[in-house]
Amino acid sequence: MPVEYLRNQRHQKIVEEIAGERLNYPDENHPTFETFINKPNPRMSAGEINGEAIYPDIVVVRRPGNWLQLIAQIETADSITEETAINIWKPYASMGELLLYVPTGYVQNTKKLCKKFDISIKGLRTWRYRPVWGLTIVDA
Repeated sequence: MPVEYLRNQRHQKIVEEIAGERLNYPDENHPTFETFINKPNPRMSAGEINGEAIYPDIVVVRRPGNWLQLIAQIETADSITEETAINIWKPYASMGELLLYVPTGYVQNTKKLCKKFDISIKGLRTWRYRPVWGLTIVDA
């Protein structure tokens, strides 16, 4: 199997686990919220940029209607770049509250990129996946 295929599979699993563990709506406290995972297939757009619908990893909306509540983007070690910050984080942050989930050890680099490009995020969290213990998420 190609490396890119395996990386995409791992990313998809991490997105699903984060959505299930941290953004599992509706729940008792938020019965009108609903979570959509856009990996591997787009399900809920967070809006449009230059006339094109965008599909962040996770979108939370409030019902009735589709009132955007937050966007969550899950990054991998190789996706924390200036290009990602400019082309993904900045537009997403302009549309609503953005949560970034980055691998453990990438907080400082992520903060530097957000500061450099004036990107305001609602929260920064780290994730680490260990086969025996599973997924660990920590607020940064």
